[in-house]
Amino acid sequence: MNQTVQEQGVPVIDLGDLMTRCLNNIELAQRVIVMFQETSDEDFIRIEEAVAAEDTESIAHLAHRLKGASANIAASGLCDQAAKLEQAARRGLLAEIPGHLENLRQEWFRFTSEVSHINLSPESTV
Repeated sequence: MNQTVQEQGVPVIDLGDLMTRCLNNIELAQRVIVMFQETSDEDFIRIEEAVAAEDTESIAHLAHRLKGASANIAASGLCDQAAKLEQAARRGLLAEIPGHLENLRQEWFRFTSEVSHINLSPESTV
């Protein structure tokens, strides 16, 4: 497997970067991914609720948290989409939020689909 899991040229996750952040500890990297998925699943529920309530402050806060967590695990596509949602919410652009949320959902689906196939053996991260 390549250092990045890709689709359409945009990395889903940079395994080399993730492994560096996890001090090349495969078990730690796997735990980090699982914890990220669990926390993000909860955040998506909260984001959906905030969007339904048109609560731009909560949307911005949750999107910011997801953006940071995505950056920490080297998931640049998720990070980028969360940043766009955060900015729309901070600017109060309610009409743009559903589109950004849909793009974030699509990236999340792509991430979860790809992560389920990731092999974190030492030879897959070089």
